[in-house]
Formats: sequence, C-alpha cells, structure tokens
Amino acid sequence: MALATDKWWDANTVAVVTGSNKGIGFEAARMLAEQGLTVVVTSRDVEAGKTAVAKIKEAAAPGARVLLHQLDIANAASVDAFVAWLKQETGGLTVLVNNAGFAYKGNIFGADEAQTTMAINFAGTRNLTEKLVPLLQGPCPRIVNVSSRAGLRSIIKSKELLGRLTAATSPDQLAAMADEFIAGIRDGTYGKQGWPGSMYGTSKLLVSLWTAQLAAQLKERHVMVNAMCPGWCRTDMSSQSGNKSAAEGADTAVWLALRSPQDFVTGGFWGERSNISW
Repeated sequence: MALATDKWWDANTVAVVTGSNKGIGFEAARMLAEQGLTVVVTSRDVEAGKTAVAKIKEAAAPGARVLLHQLDIANAASVDAFVAWLKQETGGLTVLVNNAGFAYKGNIFGADEAQTTMAINFAGTRNLTEKLVPLLQGPCPRIVNVSSRAGLRSIIKSKELLGRLTAATSPDQLAAMADEFIAGIRDGTYGKQGWPGSMYGTSKLLVSLWTAQLAAQLKERHVMVNAMCPGWCRTDMSSQSGNKSAAEGADTAVWLALRSPQDFVTGGFWGERSNISW
C-alpha cells in the first residue's frame, strides 16, 4: 500500500489490532506487519487467531514480530488479562486499532440485542482503550477506532436528543444515553424519543462521539485519535456481500495508524483517506 508519510516506525513499534483473526482486522494486521511493525493479533477464538497469525507471518517484513493473545472486548476479565500480558510481553504499544465489532444480521431488533451490541461496539471498545492508554508510548501514539457511516449524526431525528449527544463531555454521559436507547426499545418509546431503529448505527455514533472526546483528552499527550469508516466490505459481518474488499476497507485505518507525527490530525472521522463531515 502507498503511504503518504515518512517511515517513523521500526520493528520495536507495537501495534495492537482487535478482532484481527479475520476480515478488516486481519487485513489491517497484515498490512502493519508488512510495514515492519510488531503486530499483536487478538481473537476471541485462539485457534482462529493461530491460523491468522500464520498467514500474517508469511507477509511480515524481516524483523517484524507477529504475536497472538486471546481477547474478548466485552469480557472484563479477558480485557484485564490481555492488558497484563501486553505490559509484560512488550512493555506497551504505540498503535491501537479498535476494529473488533458486532452486528446482528437481518431484521433482529430488541432491547437485549441492543445491550449486546452496545456492550461490544461501545462499552467494550471504551474499556479496553482506557486500560491501554497508560501503556501508550512513543513521541506520537495513535488510536484508530473503526466506526461507520451507519452512525452519522443524521440518524438521530430529534434535535433535542442530538443536542444532548453532541454536548456530552464524558464517556459516562454517552453510556447513560446508550442505556436510554436500550430502555426506549424495551418500553417501545425509542422512536418517539428520536432514536433510530438501528442498534449498530447507534453504537457506532457513540463510538464516533467518544472518539472526539478522547482526542481532546489526549491531545496534550500528542496522541492522535481518529475514527474511520471502512465502507461496505466483503466480510462475515456483511455475509460477504459488500462492494469493497476487506483490504480496501482496512486501508484508511492503516493510513491513519502510520501517519507522520509531523502531520498531526486528531478527532476526525475518515473514509477513503478523506475527512468525512458527519
């Protein structure tokens, strides 16, 4: 892949990619290994992770390491075990690509399903990231959150609700509104409140809003924090029906992960290497 950046990394630069045993996460991990970084592959299923690691090692640049550890971002004990292992194994990380995500297929919609979706896409991503922030190292660490155009602000039909969401200044406030969404589904009032009928879209809107909060929080530490949309890709999540390959979907995430420290950008929402007005 062509990178619009000078090479600032080496084989000691550690990149963690969540949900990287397949799909977009696998391709992002493969591309980073090709560029010579030490890449940490994570997977809920260790055996699936081992298969992915073997393939990524074949593409890795000389000197690059490809490591594997089990990680279920919705499981607090799994997150804690991963963070402890990473600290012991590598001492920290410079790049975090939060790719792990989940969406129900078909017309499945309900409060319990919304709770599961939020627990993975928003709460799980947030919990892991907050545990890893103290381990970020290097002159310009970066966090890339895989979000989606399905979570553009325009999905919120109530100006009052959208105002509350965009005015939120902490992830706890966003989490409280996620609970409101779930409660609204449970009692049938979510539509009247202005919430959309998309559990995935709402979870990704919260990810993008939280990304902006985190970018502001970490700016003084010179950490680049950005969200991106991979597009509709041929992955298991889309039942292989997307119009882009997983590698094409991963391109912007890797581009953000490897941007030059001199080209400091943070708090953005990106797609096809361009800033998206969302």
